[in-house]
Amino acid sequence: MQIQNLLIAAAAAALAGGAAFAQQAPQSASDSATTTTTTTTTTTAEPTVAPTGTATETSVTTTDRSSGASVTNTTVTNGPVPDTPENRAKYVPLSHAGKRSAPRGN
Repeated sequence: MQIQNLLIAAAAAALAGGAAFAQQAPQSASDSATTTTTTTTTTTAEPTVAPTGTATETSVTTTDRSSGASVTNTTVTNGPVPDTPENRAKYVPLSHAGKRSAPRGN
């Protein structure tokens, strides 16, 4: 390893350590209570594997009791694409092994 790379890594570690050291701890018990009063409600659609490759959705709502603020995070994922002859014709496999193998359905 070159000395320049070693010095850059040491400088980056020193900057990250300084930022962590500069963070202030809560001053009293009331400060720590306000940062940890969150309620999480999870509404999850049943994770099913759709044969047509449709999307599934998961929502998580977090509410802060002290201020009443709430945030909803939604994650949408695509289902698997079935390995059928029709899909092989539309979406040609990129790997050499995928091109040599036959479609297997679901």
